[in-house]
Amino acid sequence: MPKSDRDYPAELSVAALHIFLDWFGHTSARSTKILEKTLSENQDLLQANIQVGRQWDLSCTVIDTLSIESDLSYESARAAVEARLDSEELSIALWPPRAAPLPQGEPGLSELILAIRDAKQVSNDDTRLEIRRPVHIYLRRTSTTGSVVTVLGGLSSLWAQFTNRVPGSFQLESTELHRLPHNEEEREELIESIVNASTQPDVDDGRTLPAIDAWTAVWLREPDLATVMGSPRPTSDTQASSLRRNLRKLLISQKDVQKNAEQPRALIVIGSALTVDEEKLSWVLKGMDPSLYAGFSIIVVIVDGSVKPVIVPQEGALPWDVPLPN
Repeated sequence: MPKSDRDYPAELSVAALHIFLDWFGHTSARSTKILEKTLSENQDLLQANIQVGRQWDLSCTVIDTLSIESDLSYESARAAVEARLDSEELSIALWPPRAAPLPQGEPGLSELILAIRDAKQVSNDDTRLEIRRPVHIYLRRTSTTGSVVTVLGGLSSLWAQFTNRVPGSFQLESTELHRLPHNEEEREELIESIVNASTQPDVDDGRTLPAIDAWTAVWLREPDLATVMGSPRPTSDTQASSLRRNLRKLLISQKDVQKNAEQPRALIVIGSALTVDEEKLSWVLKGMDPSLYAGFSIIVVIVDGSVKPVIVPQEGALPWDVPLPN
C-alpha cells in the first residue's frame, strides 16, 4: 500500500533526482545518499545535498519545466494514476507522450496497470520499459486522383512516406496515437499496413487499423515514489520560446546560490519530448548566456526516461574521480 503521508500528485523533481542519482552512481562508480532536500515555494525548484562515496558532497538543483504546463484536470489524473501505481507496488516514473490523456477511472486504470506489468525493456542496452497501449487509426479515401495522404495526429511527421504509394487521396486520422514503438521494423510494418489498406475501392469508405501507442517508464529504486512525468499540452511553435523564458528565470534565481557554493554542483532539468533525440532543452541551455549556469560542474536533462548529459567535466576534475586510498 502507498505511504499514508504521501501527497498526490507527486513532485516531479523528486523522481527526477532519483533518476539522476541512479545514472550518476553508475557513471561515477560511487554510492550516493540524499542528506536533505528542499522544494521552492512554487515547487519548480528542488535543492538537494548528496553524499557521494560516503566522503564527498554534491549539491543538486532540479528544475521542473513540466509542471508550469499542467492544469487542474491533468493534475487530478496524475494523482489517480500515481495512487494506483503505489497501491500496486509499481514504483516507476511514467513518461506518457505529450498531450496523451491519462486514465482517471475504470477500466482505464486497470488497463494501464496490465500494460505496465506486461512491459518489456526497450532493448538489451536500454533498460527503460516500453508500455504498449492498443489504439486505432482511421483511413478514408477522399478522391480517386492523386497519390497522397493527409495525416492528423501522431503519424503526421510520416506523411511523405505515403506519397506516390497510395491509389488516390486519403485522410489518415491518428490522434489516438502519440508515440510510435521504439522498434524500427514495427514502425515500417505499420506504414505498410496503411499502404495496403489504401486499396479500398470506393470514395468515403473508411478503414480502421490497429496500432500501438508507446509510453515509457523507468524503475525507481525507492518504494512508493510512482510519478507521472507528462504534460497535457501538445508540441507547438511557441513551446521553445516559453521554455526558454521559464528556464532563464529559474536559472537567474540560482545565480547567488552558484556563487556561494563550495562543493561541486549538478543541474538537472526535467522536460518532455517524444524521444531523447528530439528534446529541445539542451540546445535551449546552450543558446543562453553561459554565466547563467557557469557554477554547475554537471548539467543533464531528463526526458522520456533518459538522462542526457549537456555538460560533464573532464576526467579527474571532481574530487570523487581520484582513486580511493588503499
